[in-house]
Amino acid sequence: MKVYLSMALCFVLSCAPMVCKIDPITALSYSEDRAPEKYVSTLSISYGALRVPLRLEKNDSGYTIQSLKISGLSFDKKGLCANGVCFDLPFGPDGIIFGALLTGEEKVSCSSEGTILSREVGSYLIKHYFKNGDLSKVEILDRKKERLITLNYGIRTKEGYYKRVKVSTEDFSFTINIEEVSF
Repeated sequence: MKVYLSMALCFVLSCAPMVCKIDPITALSYSEDRAPEKYVSTLSISYGALRVPLRLEKNDSGYTIQSLKISGLSFDKKGLCANGVCFDLPFGPDGIIFGALLTGEEKVSCSSEGTILSREVGSYLIKHYFKNGDLSKVEILDRKKERLITLNYGIRTKEGYYKRVKVSTEDFSFTINIEEVSF
């Protein structure tokens, strides 16, 4: 009888909804408002053996991106564009480099992957995954194009930026390597 009672209790506990919340300090450190107003970043985009070095500058007038190998390059809230071909993202470079993605409008939920903060932005559903208080992954579902974009974040430096972010879709993936950020 005790065995059945303990099995029933385990079953009830395993099916109970998980209570989770995000630490306010963690949420604040990943807020869009916490991104630096001015910085210069040396980074590169890797796709297989191809590596494209870039210089990104953020100042009062917006973002400026330079590359010796690709002309017509831009990176803003419309996404990463090269010669008119754009990779849509519902956030700018600050979200990739610093993980500055949260607006305060996110809904909190739990999963086996950690705490999830999700929100809808136009046709996008954005899910931010946190493990042990650190941003580990962002999933962006573009409902118009029926496409899922995943950003896997590496280790965050003490200066507050990520050294490596892997961007993946169903079709291909590339890595953004942030070598240096100066403020």
